[in-house]
Amino acid sequence: MQRIKLLSSDLINKIAAGEVIERPSSVVKELVENAIDAGARSIEIVLEGGGKKLIEVSDDGSGMSHADALLSVERHATSKIRNFDDLSSISTLGFRGEALPSIASVSSFTITTWDGIEEHGISIHTDPIAAVVSKPAARDRGTTIRVAELFENVPARRKFLKSADAEFRAIVTVVSSYALPSPDRAFRLEHNGRTVLDLPRAESGRHRVEQLLGSDVAPHLSPIELSIAGCNAAGFVTRGVRFGSRRNQYFFVNGRLVRDRVLTHAATRACEAFDFDGHPGIVLFLGMNPESVDVNVHPAKTEVRFRDSGAVHVLVEQSIKAALGGAEEGARLLTSHVAAVHDSPDSSTSHGLDFQEQLPGASLSYAAETAIRRESIYEVAPLFQQRPLVQPPREDADLGPASIGDLQGRVIGQYRMSYILCDVPGGLRLVDQHVAHERVLYDRFERLASIGGGAMQHLLTPYIHDAGAAEGAVLESQLTELRNVGFEIERFSGRSFAITAVPSELRVKNLAGFFAKLVDAALEERGSHLTHLREKMLASIACQAAIKVHRPLGGEEMSLLLGDLLASSNPYACPHGRPVIVDIRHLDIEKHFHRK
Repeated sequence: MQRIKLLSSDLINKIAAGEVIERPSSVVKELVENAIDAGARSIEIVLEGGGKKLIEVSDDGSGMSHADALLSVERHATSKIRNFDDLSSISTLGFRGEALPSIASVSSFTITTWDGIEEHGISIHTDPIAAVVSKPAARDRGTTIRVAELFENVPARRKFLKSADAEFRAIVTVVSSYALPSPDRAFRLEHNGRTVLDLPRAESGRHRVEQLLGSDVAPHLSPIELSIAGCNAAGFVTRGVRFGSRRNQYFFVNGRLVRDRVLTHAATRACEAFDFDGHPGIVLFLGMNPESVDVNVHPAKTEVRFRDSGAVHVLVEQSIKAALGGAEEGARLLTSHVAAVHDSPDSSTSHGLDFQEQLPGASLSYAAETAIRRESIYEVAPLFQQRPLVQPPREDADLGPASIGDLQGRVIGQYRMSYILCDVPGGLRLVDQHVAHERVLYDRFERLASIGGGAMQHLLTPYIHDAGAAEGAVLESQLTELRNVGFEIERFSGRSFAITAVPSELRVKNLAGFFAKLVDAALEERGSHLTHLREKMLASIACQAAIKVHRPLGGEEMSLLLGDLLASSNPYACPHGRPVIVDIRHLDIEKHFHRK
């Protein structure tokens, strides 16, 4: 009995689709790459439902003849390579000839194209259950590809797609990334009938970086320029400006966006030489002989292998260090930047100061905060109006002695003004005061958000957040969740957003710095449900509002905090997963003194 059989072409295409097309952003990536290879000067992307319902990419590139258009939906039909040797010197973004047939095998697929030479264009439609249909069509020179109901015929794949919002954010990242090395191209992205990203042709590479990262970074962009052994590094890095994540770091090899450990490790090493927190924005273009890099490593073409990875590592690390100006210069820049923040007459609109830094005497004690909360009045601050809490804590709460779980104990002191010490029957208990308060606040914020938003404090002067094009496109989709967690925020003009109120617990010294970190948390969220995004935002707010380490607390304050912690949803871990409680057994203590 013959057990080995040839697979059908339909099944082969679906297997290939699983390798090349993971999600809607993968489709957009492949189609944008094709448009760039075709010499397009303008690329428009239309989405519905985060790309799950519809993706349409139009360009004004070279277009295709009738014969080429019919071949384009066949597997391994490509104009990019002719023989095996061509694989060692690939200079185009696409080359395998797998993308279009793979996409067509898992969607309702239509391609309309005209090369400007033949009498008219051609439209080709195919879907997984119907034969290919072609007919004459009218359009300007270029190509339009329409992909509807992605993975509709592969339910096992479709159910693993994330929410429409999460898929939309991924597509914004892809389009933004391909706009960076193409300042001479215009990009436009429309989602559910609304233009969310509009990038006209830029005057220069620097101007395109400013378009995407925001005008705030413009004065801080330092050029990267270095060549070693025939390999060239160019681009920009932000000096004196840091972000809460690496989302603004982009690496390109011969114009191709890549994810590579050699490049990210080299960049990290370069930034570690600078004595401040956060991650700089990096847009790095590596140019090298195509024979020095293998792009045929992964079907998605996002991974590469360098012939001399050591030389590439040295080039990237040294070029970024040189652009940052060396460790001493970087530290000087940050010091002067922080000084400017402290000297500013309105520090709430300053940039660059770590939000966790507090001015001396600016914070209330925990007991005072608790007492104020119980009176439904918040701290008087020049920038804010007073607003009451929705639900004040119970008046009859019997805090009694310190207690966590089944163990009763008593507070005996504070260690290094950071940890509360409790004498419990099993030994000695240490409670991290910052993460304990963080857990308490998070639970309170979560309850308020679930009933439509917590108490707000209104700013006397609105804060205007100037977002980059990519950030602005995604941020607008998160406005509802930002309002749910206590922000009043609206689009102001262009890519700017006006914040007129913030959660009541925030005593803002640097709203710009904190909001930037909050946006980082929102844009980095890859979960498939809005609940994940809300949790991440609430955790960030709770972390900022919680009492800090190295702050003295009185006995009553410590008892109040432990009582609140006991009533929380999880006394043993903060929202970020850090431990709140550490127990040292009495038996182990006695062993140290040779009593056992």
